[in-house]
Amino acid sequence: MKIHIIQDEHITEPEITIVCREISEEIRSILATAQCKDNKLTGIKDGQIFILHYDDIIYIDTADKRIFIYTHDEVYETQLRLYELEAQLPITDFFRANKSCIVGIQHIRAIKADIDGRLLLTMDTGDKLWVSRQYAVAFRKKIGM
Repeated sequence: MKIHIIQDEHITEPEITIVCREISEEIRSILATAQCKDNKLTGIKDGQIFILHYDDIIYIDTADKRIFIYTHDEVYETQLRLYELEAQLPITDFFRANKSCIVGIQHIRAIKADIDGRLLLTMDTGDKLWVSRQYAVAFRKKIGM
């Protein structure tokens, strides 16, 4: 892979141009990482790349070593790892619920405490997600519970 950097004092916003024969997994990963820096993620669905705004993300979950982004209407796959997403998403709007899930706080409809210390979240979409005991204390502090 060749990398060219052109520094120009007249440029007001950085620009990335990718020239390739085909969109490979490496290109998708580069694109996903670049989009995270601008309050956006990229998601892949039906062989197309979509730009997803942070506000639209209900939660992000892992299944079969693949990472999926859930919105109100669609499910997208991303090339980023969960720890990369967790580091790049705003900590005020997202939190780690368990080893395989990151949740958008603004999309939580209800919270129910379980007797073993876990929390059951009901999301805007009706999906139910567990906050493990390991992450429940930090979550309670975050939302003032």
